[in-house]
Amino acid sequence: MTDLQVLFGWNSFQTCQAVNACVSASIEESGVMQWSDSNLLISIFLYIAASGVYDFYVVSAAIQRQAQLLVTIPQLQQSFVAQFNKDSLQLHIGTITVTNPGYYRFDFQGTNSILNKNEGDYPALYSLVLSQVQNPNNFNYVQKQFSSYFGRRGPSVHFSYNLESTKNILQFFNEVNVPENLDTIGTYAMAIGFDYGYFGIQVNSETERRVLFSVWSPQNTDDPSQIKPENAVLLVAKGNNTFVQEFGSEGSGGQSYLVYPWVAGVSYQFKLEGYPSDDGYSIFTTYFKDPSQPNSDYNLIASWKRPKTQSYLSGIYSFLENFEPETGHISRKAYYNNQQAFDKDGNSIKIQYAKFTYDDTAAQRQRLDYDGGVEQGKGFYLQNCGFFNPTSIKYGDIFNLNNYLSE
Repeated sequence: MTDLQVLFGWNSFQTCQAVNACVSASIEESGVMQWSDSNLLISIFLYIAASGVYDFYVVSAAIQRQAQLLVTIPQLQQSFVAQFNKDSLQLHIGTITVTNPGYYRFDFQGTNSILNKNEGDYPALYSLVLSQVQNPNNFNYVQKQFSSYFGRRGPSVHFSYNLESTKNILQFFNEVNVPENLDTIGTYAMAIGFDYGYFGIQVNSETERRVLFSVWSPQNTDDPSQIKPENAVLLVAKGNNTFVQEFGSEGSGGQSYLVYPWVAGVSYQFKLEGYPSDDGYSIFTTYFKDPSQPNSDYNLIASWKRPKTQSYLSGIYSFLENFEPETGHISRKAYYNNQQAFDKDGNSIKIQYAKFTYDDTAAQRQRLDYDGGVEQGKGFYLQNCGFFNPTSIKYGDIFNLNNYLSE
């Protein structure tokens, strides 16, 4: 048997239990630090595939004063009072019996005990330890050798669209609907991606949402200041309220976005056009349509020229991702519908199927909370984050449009 160490810096999140805002803790790779608000709930997640009886401990990141925490495991309807001693970094909390496979959440909250009379006395949490583990492969969580940033963000999921013909594709249309209560901060429901860029809608904060279109430079760098003039993506045109700027950190290039108050439950429409020009560039242009507006039509977001490129549209896909690690414990979902493609001669090109894939966070089984497929009457969907229990979907699964277009 062995001990299993689940790190708070890779696997925990915080939730405010008060009506008004809480004083947030700092979740770092060193653990949960500077924890001073009794209304704050610190939750750490792991997937347990095997039944068994497990003792569990908490390891603190630093010596602290005496403190008392309430530890609750909602799935087991069990609670424990953890009495931290100022002289110990490790505290045995209790024993749990697991009979059903699934994600389990361990919630930590400061109590109003006299031991906690001074705010800020809550222990710095480093790891949750399960002892008496026979097979570590029966447990899934974000491990230390993996990225804490991408692990807390959660898995990204994608659909690549298989077209009957890929020759000279000039236009592609897609429709995205983010359901109510699943428009979590950090959501990017990317409607139309292609070999040189991507286009979709984001939830950037409590007060701001965007329609975003980015095109990568052919120069391989994460630092836009390093792009040579001959490799720069050039703006051709933009909508009246579109912001344009450089971007980096995940490749570099030209970025354009419209701050727009899109709402959950509405099916927004996206159009991408791409073709080679006669000066060694290709021009890629995006349009966005809000059907809830009177007399709505497609509005220009931006048009970019990509150098050293002679291409129509290729590699067309969609994805759903979370770009905010602090909300990786909250689920998100998007529906994708009414895909259409046209070649340069105006011929309609059939979309044969969508192929499901995911990123390295899922591939290495650091997170299992991902899903995708077809829902009757609603179309293709992608879902991720929130620590919902795994489904039967596999990498490379194929979903046929006829599953729902025939209704």
